[in-house]
Amino acid sequence: MPPRPQLVVAAIRWSAASLAWAVLAGGASVGVGIAASSVALIGFGASSVLDGSASAVLIWRFRHEAAGGDADAVERSAALAIGVVLGLLAIYLTASAIAALATHGAPERTVTGIVITAASVLVLPVLASAKLRLAAQLASPGLRSDGVLSMAGSALAGATLVSIVVDDAFGWWWADAVAALLIAALLLAEAQRAVRVSLSAGSFEA
Repeated sequence: MPPRPQLVVAAIRWSAASLAWAVLAGGASVGVGIAASSVALIGFGASSVLDGSASAVLIWRFRHEAAGGDADAVERSAALAIGVVLGLLAIYLTASAIAALATHGAPERTVTGIVITAASVLVLPVLASAKLRLAAQLASPGLRSDGVLSMAGSALAGATLVSIVVDDAFGWWWADAVAALLIAALLLAEAQRAVRVSLSAGSFEA
């Protein structure tokens, strides 16, 4: 395994790449999702924006360590912040999905939305995989949670594409909302884990 300082630099670079993608795809997805009344697309956009926020926190966290600061202290703060972000997104997705199910709301088709989500299905797993790998090597709960958030964004993007197909083929208008509920459950579980770990005692470093 590479030395820790080298891994810290890699974590900063991947977090910066994640932040850049979030700014590009997240904002556009929220706007398109609102226009298309797509719970999953709005959720994906919101998760991307929050993923970018989490990545910004992690850039601060790893730069702090690179400068010789207390890694454990900032790790706990980063893990707690990201856990809260995950929990808020889970609550938002749940409320939006329930509202969509209650009103029989189905997503509209937009070329822009399809392009963004298709690109995200390809890009986000790469970002998530890199962050999860580095999280294991650095023993970083915050980076792990951010990797899960990126993976959830990829799942939401895929769910949006699938919901369009199954709605056209089978009339399953509820597929978009149900997918959002399932992903919300995953995010809530990871949020609880991140908060619990951030409040635990002991060092995070391997």
